Amino acid sequence: MKILIPTDFSKLSEVAVHYAVKFAQKMNAEISLLHVVHFTAPPRAMVAVTTNSFDDAMVKNANQDIMQLIKELKEEYKGKLHINHEIIIGYPVEDVIDSYAIQNDIDLIIMGTKGAAGLTKILIGSNATAVINNSKIPVITIPEFARFDDIKHMVYATDFLNLNEELEVVLPLAKLFDATLHILHIVASESKVKKDTKIMVDKVQFKYPKIILHVSNSDDILKGIDEFLGDIKADMLVMFTHEVTLYEQIFGKSITRQMAFHNSMPLLTLKKLE
Repeated sequence: MKILIPTDFSKLSEVAVHYAVKFAQKMNAEISLLHVVHFTAPPRAMVAVTTNSFDDAMVKNANQDIMQLIKELKEEYKGKLHINHEIIIGYPVEDVIDSYAIQNDIDLIIMGTKGAAGLTKILIGSNATAVINNSKIPVITIPEFARFDDIKHMVYATDFLNLNEELEVVLPLAKLFDATLHILHIVASESKVKKDTKIMVDKVQFKYPKIILHVSNSDDILKGIDEFLGDIKADMLVMFTHEVTLYEQIFGKSITRQMAFHNSMPLLTLKKLE
């Protein structure tokens, strides 16, 4: 397995790096650290003073930072640590990450995100959100207060529209960690449509003894998921994401993307199956 970790050497990205290293060691996976040297505008919009020498200086500094980071990781984590690195000049960041992941047969992307509100969320979370939107490869976003110990309880929040197909994707990770997989469906408190638990059980065609189905009532899906995560002391939330609609772009109603900014819960996002 190959895990890609984009890093900008910030404290926030260091949290994701350490989480990813421990995660990778559990799975004996190969780690690729990627730093993207970028500007806040595309190259063609840059003024003429941006020179190759300036690019070279940024790459040189980044190389020193990434080598120092690798040294610290090897000193801190004993045992096998399969790690390589790459520094790329490019824009936008999410496109560089996506291209690198595809070209290098990456299986999973792990990156940091910051739980915040309002404008801060938009600015700090823009790269993580863009990667989630862009990538066909599974992405785990690591918030600033998350720490990896083990994955004992995974929560898969679902609308039940593609239950069996999505479970085919989710179950391998649960099995790797021998984790209990909690399948969670939230319905409105006053909903006249009540899901029959027996019917939902019959839909699960996978012989895995650690699957538990839950139906929770809540008029606020985010709050309902959040409360459930706390109740069972979950280690990871799993959600499938879809193409962002114009409505969601304007009003920010994507539940999956909002959960990416939870302040302590790692979120595994996968592309919605068509």
